Amino acid sequence: MNKEVQTYSIVGHDPDTKSWGVAVASKWLAVGNVVPHAQAGAGAIATQSFSNTSYGPRGLKLLAEGKGAQEVLNELLSSDPEAQKRQVGIIDSRGESATHTGTECNTPAGGVQGKWCVVQGNTLMSEEVLQTMKETFENAKGDLGHRLYDALLAGEQAGGDKRGKQSAALLVVKEGAGYAGFSDRFIDLRVDDHSEPVVELRRLLELHAQYHFIA
Repeated sequence: MNKEVQTYSIVGHDPDTKSWGVAVASKWLAVGNVVPHAQAGAGAIATQSFSNTSYGPRGLKLLAEGKGAQEVLNELLSSDPEAQKRQVGIIDSRGESATHTGTECNTPAGGVQGKWCVVQGNTLMSEEVLQTMKETFENAKGDLGHRLYDALLAGEQAGGDKRGKQSAALLVVKEGAGYAGFSDRFIDLRVDDHSEPVVELRRLLELHAQYHFIA
């Protein structure tokens, strides 16, 4: 079975609300179980392509220790003999970013760094998907969750994953913003298998807003 999580994602930070997050979509079952990782006060990570899911907890631990995005990325890749199969995006506690696309990722593939965001994707309809997502995030208004979602939707409208659609996810963390203040998970929404996962993710995001105050 092919275990390459071919997808497109955006990792973002809002310095005003001190929140971090990841939005992702893919022609892959339950992409939210693989790609997005975030911790309030530390940063956020997207790990995809032939995803090494250990990059999430290991990377967040390094970020929480105060290491920068590029330093963390270098450390993760240097200890991975299959680094050229990986695709990773990281934003640290200061909002600085780093991205990696291995030479063995399915093309079109690449990463784009922007203001408070980093975008990466592989098996794309075109590389325009990445630039469109970056620019949409930078120009979007509102809370981090909606800005990440707007960027994801723009990526889909620009072509998205050239294989099609199946799942999408949105994760946003902020200290004490989880249910009853017991965790940092303000938004943790997943569409695991759907004909229009990004559209369905929007419906869930709007439902979420009815239950929680925007942070």
